[in-house]
Amino acid sequence: MELYKLPHTLKPNGLTKFAFSLILTALSLPLLANKQDQTLVLIGGALTTCSSFSPQNCRLNSALSGKKQNNYQLNKMAISAIAERWPTANNDAKSATVKSLTILMANYSQIMNKSELLWAWRDLDQQQLNQLIDQEYNFVLDMLEQPVLDASGQRLKEQVDSAKNSERAANDILAFIEGASKVSNATPQLLAITASSRDPYETADFYEGLLSFEGVSQAWLPLTPALAKAISRNECSQLNQYREQLMGLYNREVIYPDRTAAEQALCEKGSANLVTILAASTGLMFNGGDQSLTRQVMFDEQGNEYPWREVLRSRPIIIGTSAGTAVQSGGKNTAGQVAMISNGTSLAALREGAFAFNAPSERCLESCPDNLGPDSLTYQALGGLGTFNYGILDTHFSERNRTARLATLLSKTGQNHGFGVDETTALVVVKANKTELMTVVGKHGVVHIQTKGQQQKYNYSYWPSGTVIDITKQGFSLSSRTKQAAKAGADMPALPAQIFQNILNDAKLRSLTQAMCLSKSSQSQGQHDEFNLSLSAQDSTEYVRVNSHQNGCAINELELMITASQ
Repeated sequence: MELYKLPHTLKPNGLTKFAFSLILTALSLPLLANKQDQTLVLIGGALTTCSSFSPQNCRLNSALSGKKQNNYQLNKMAISAIAERWPTANNDAKSATVKSLTILMANYSQIMNKSELLWAWRDLDQQQLNQLIDQEYNFVLDMLEQPVLDASGQRLKEQVDSAKNSERAANDILAFIEGASKVSNATPQLLAITASSRDPYETADFYEGLLSFEGVSQAWLPLTPALAKAISRNECSQLNQYREQLMGLYNREVIYPDRTAAEQALCEKGSANLVTILAASTGLMFNGGDQSLTRQVMFDEQGNEYPWREVLRSRPIIIGTSAGTAVQSGGKNTAGQVAMISNGTSLAALREGAFAFNAPSERCLESCPDNLGPDSLTYQALGGLGTFNYGILDTHFSERNRTARLATLLSKTGQNHGFGVDETTALVVVKANKTELMTVVGKHGVVHIQTKGQQQKYNYSYWPSGTVIDITKQGFSLSSRTKQAAKAGADMPALPAQIFQNILNDAKLRSLTQAMCLSKSSQSQGQHDEFNLSLSAQDSTEYVRVNSHQNGCAINELELMITASQ
């Protein structure tokens, strides 16, 4: 049997080809993979892709036709509908909102985008806008939204062309997904699940376009929280009501009639048909947004598994980005139940700790439930889908300075390992022929945090793109092939003896640890507000230059200590 070759559609670089070769090695006979074989492609978010909605991600002179924005309009019919269908019992909020919108209509009757609408509203009465709770705020925007139509009156779709991406690393990840799909199945089918979005119908066009590879069939699967509840209860006539109650989503049948019709049709065919569709798929892609929303298509309101959860979990290829990666955390390991992170910043985690509550709204400001703030670290103790049970996953990692929040959650839950995936980067996990390994594809790297059994002390490792990680009973380590292929070290002077300030801003911790790696420094210190961070080499510490790109130096087990100033 001839081994499948990595496709050239997206022109992957050498690191991607190397990572792809690992799948071939692990599977041995590519199109005869065992049922338990699985490849996880866990993207840290910011998979910057050229689309009509995001022309800034396209190469110069590569603008696409298609939907470019969501449209909103202030008119008497919409304002009357808002007054008649107000979603809460707060009549004062309703009256104030109708008054504001009526005043705005006198000066802004044209089609606007969301930003223009909100700026006009803020200029008129920002306090009134801020006082709306999420349900009211989203209701108003949904009711003011207008369909975007083409010249023939059909819904205008967002167009995607990955071949025109300005970010090469995004193409490397997509090329890996395409190749892995064709290794797993001679006629692969990928399904996109967009439940992480508050409006999963809006993002369906993008993910269908993203997965449009030659020789791979793809489709959007209308598995939404509303669909999950309706189909499991045989209450498909209640889909619209469940959409409003569970998702806080309104008027979608007007804006995306084709998508809501597909959801209705899927519901009416029943749960057994949904399981059959999922079982026939080669892979699933879970989108970015809010992982707590995605979890709602796996578990009901009482925490019971839906009948399709196991077939979701067992697909040969699982792809996640941002929230779609975070929701893969779950299952059990030797340290117990693996939790799923859902919200928070490093500073809030260090100051407040971690809470097993629902994530607060980012708009809640001073009125968050459970005495939380919008930045509080929250988690789902029972985890998510559970395809990844090695530890807790986190995303947008170095860019949003999430090391301390992940470390805090490890200490809180008793888990020993955390994995933070940088933006435009994928942690790939290959499980095949009873062997398991990890590798990294994309632009930056993956942070591995390991507890040390001592409060506030952790091992910090960094795995750049191209790194291969061996998984053993003892843990996770740089593979011999990564060490043997190491590049010559950079001629970089030792770091100055100083305390680096604002270390939890602007990816500074990654920059500092990379500088330590390249200069082979044994110690450095950082500070942020009242917290001190100390990084020290120890006997197990290794520095290996994996690639010559920025952030290309692999680090194995720097000791990280975080303390509060007295």
